[in-house]
Amino acid sequence: MNGNFYQNDFTRTINFHKKNIRKHSIRIGACILLFLTAPLFLSLGLGITGLFEKYSESLTLQYCIEMFLMVAFLFVPFFAVYLFADKSSKKSILLSLEKPASPTLFLLSIPFGLMLCFAGDYVSSAISTIFESIGITLTSVPEYEIPTSGPELFLFAFSTIVPPAIIEEFALRSVTMQPLRKYGDIWAIVMTALVFGLMHRNAVQGIFAFIAGMVFGYIAVATNSIWPAVIVHALNNGFSVLLNVLMETNEETANKVYALIISIVLVSGILSAVLFFVIGERNKPENNIPFLPLKEKCKSFFINIPMVISFITMILYTVFGDFNG
Repeated sequence: MNGNFYQNDFTRTINFHKKNIRKHSIRIGACILLFLTAPLFLSLGLGITGLFEKYSESLTLQYCIEMFLMVAFLFVPFFAVYLFADKSSKKSILLSLEKPASPTLFLLSIPFGLMLCFAGDYVSSAISTIFESIGITLTSVPEYEIPTSGPELFLFAFSTIVPPAIIEEFALRSVTMQPLRKYGDIWAIVMTALVFGLMHRNAVQGIFAFIAGMVFGYIAVATNSIWPAVIVHALNNGFSVLLNVLMETNEETANKVYALIISIVLVSGILSAVLFFVIGERNKPENNIPFLPLKEKCKSFFINIPMVISFITMILYTVFGDFNG
C-alpha cells in the first residue's frame, strides 16, 4: 500500500514538473513565433500605408523601424511572460538582472566569452561549408547597404549593438533560461541556446546563434548575472559592425584590423579563461532535478504547437528567405 502511495506521489511530481516545463515552453514558443512573423507584419504594414518605397530608400527609417520591431515583437512579449510567471520564476529572473557578485569574474568573462564567440563563428562557417560540399546551400543572410558616415552610420551601429544585446539577453538568458535552471543548469543553457538559434530565422544565422547562445548562457550561469553576457553580446555585434564598415571603405585596412583584433582577443581570451576557471567564485552548473529524465524534459519543452510552428517557420525562412525580401 505504502509502495503504491509513494509511486503515485513520485509520478505526480514528475507530471507536475513536466507540466511546468511545457507551460513555460508554450509561452516562450508563442513569443518566438510572434518575433519570427515580424517581417511579415512589416511588409503588410508598409503595403497598407504605402511607405514601402520610402522605407526602401531611407536607411534611417529602416533602422528606426527595426528597433521598434525588436521592442514590440521581442521585449514586450517576453516582458509579458515575466509578468505572468509564478513567484519563484519572477525571483530567479530578477536575480539574473543584478550585477555580478564578483567584479573580477565579470571582467574575466568578457575576453573569455568573446574568444568563444569568435571561435563559434569559425565553427558555424565550417558547418555551412560542409553542407555546401554535399550540395546543400543554406540560405544566406540578406545583403544590406552599409552606411559609412553620418547619422545613418550611428543608427546602424546603435541598432546592431545596443538593443539586440540588452533585449535578447533579457528575453533568452533571463526570462527563458532562469525558470528552467531548476531542471538542470546545463540543460537550461542548451535549451535556451536552441531557442536563441531558432529566433534568428535562418539556419546560417541560427547555427552561430546556437553556439553564441551556449557561451552567453554559460557566462550568465557562472556569474549569476546576465550583464557579462550582455557586454560580450554587444562587443561581438560591435566587431561585426566595425568590419562591415571598414570593408565598405578600405578592404586592406579591414583585413589588418580583423587580424589585429583576432590576435588580441585570442591572447586575452586564453589568459582570462585560465584565471576564470582557477578563481573559486565561479558558479558551477548543476543538475538540480536528476530524477526527471532528459528525454521527458526535452519532449515537454519542444513538443507543443508554438514550438513546432516556430521550427517550421524557421525552415521556411531558410528555404525562401525573409517575407519582406
